[in-house]
Amino acid sequence: MTGKNLVLALATLSTGLVAGVYYGFSVAVNPAFARLPDAQYIRAMQEINDAIQNPFFAASFFGAPLLLVLATGLHAGRPRGRQLGLVLAATLVFWVGSLGVTVGGNIPLNEQLARYAPGATASAAAVRQQFVPPWNRWHRVRTGASVVALALLLSACLLPDAATKQA
Repeated sequence: MTGKNLVLALATLSTGLVAGVYYGFSVAVNPAFARLPDAQYIRAMQEINDAIQNPFFAASFFGAPLLLVLATGLHAGRPRGRQLGLVLAATLVFWVGSLGVTVGGNIPLNEQLARYAPGATASAAAVRQQFVPPWNRWHRVRTGASVVALALLLSACLLPDAATKQA
């Protein structure tokens, strides 16, 4: 295995881990949380937003975009082929649709929710109503983008390496 293919494999793995977290949240956590009363929902989201800030998630969350850029750079040498196009597309989709949406959409909403304390002047129902629709909308975008980026990377991994074809 070449160094550039190892980096591609690591980029694919880290992107898959991020996509998996988002997908799992979409199909299990969000539906379960939808059943909770307002104050419990807010508390549960606050706890998740606190717990997810850990080295294991950080490794994939920050590793994926960095490895994607590195993989793109390594695949940009000659000869250029379909692998480069797929890796570049995955990188752009992930940076904009996953990382960009998370940083620009979900995290500010999470920070806003973190400031809510039970017994505050705002009711839990009002806080939840302000939080849930935009947060879920951004979450669907980042989940879709992460899954698309993963599919593009898997496609790139399945293509024969241009250097291998010439040998």
